[in-house]
Amino acid sequence: MNLLVKNEADIIADNLKVHSKLGVDCFVVMDNGSTDGTREILDDLKSVYALHIIDRPDKDYQQSNWKTEMAFVSKELLKADWSIANDADEFWIPKSGSLKQDLTHWGSIIKYPRFNMQLDSSFNLPGFKYYKSNYRVHLPIDSKGQNIVDNENLSIMLNRINGKVMVNNHGLIRVKGGNHRAWHLWSKFNQTERSSIEVLHYPIRSKAHFIHHIENRSKLLKSGVTKMGDHYRRWVKLYEEGKIEDEFSRLVLDDESIAVLKKYGVLVEDNSIVRKMSSLIEA
Repeated sequence: MNLLVKNEADIIADNLKVHSKLGVDCFVVMDNGSTDGTREILDDLKSVYALHIIDRPDKDYQQSNWKTEMAFVSKELLKADWSIANDADEFWIPKSGSLKQDLTHWGSIIKYPRFNMQLDSSFNLPGFKYYKSNYRVHLPIDSKGQNIVDNENLSIMLNRINGKVMVNNHGLIRVKGGNHRAWHLWSKFNQTERSSIEVLHYPIRSKAHFIHHIENRSKLLKSGVTKMGDHYRRWVKLYEEGKIEDEFSRLVLDDESIAVLKKYGVLVEDNSIVRKMSSLIEA
């Protein structure tokens, strides 16, 4: 598993722990100049996991280049046959078995669905844990082709999000975009999509972390970075306009809104996710 991280001290240990239990043999983690203790946590975890750390404090944020580099490092240095291009706030959870269940010698790219985990009013309770979120966005709002940057009534958490890929390192050419695609020598013949694994996305764990993350994205845009998702551009715009509090209230739903969205199938309550995540993290 390859992870590009910056200031993920609250979740990076959970991520490595969960995926190690589910079948990941080794990790390549690139730290992009963390200042919150993430880098020190990674040093401590080197004695627990097969973990290779790359320091890349550059501010130009070459996501595709760096993700591709990590995949090649996992192949050449750690001898990994397959790699997962992941983010610290994403957890690959198999419906049964391990993360290796779909892997074959001659496979190329396997794409899996990804789901936002929606926050409810429990977010504001003392002792809240992000992995206790039990509402999954099941029927997302499709805003493709619409202007999501300037639409102040939209909740990004309810929007459709792309899946993620697992790639055979033998024949890999390049990891693309936000780790949603890849180029592979054999992909024309045997690229597949599966639903045996679900990627759970927890982009908001605390209000302070969320705002700090948007501040960093703002700095990246001002430094000249051009390749960035519209959802980040939206959040940066609202942050700079002093409207990030209003946005946050749209991202954390009250009980009445949850009930309406459940009624129409946009949200699904899935307590099995909470039980599985809790067992993996707390054990």
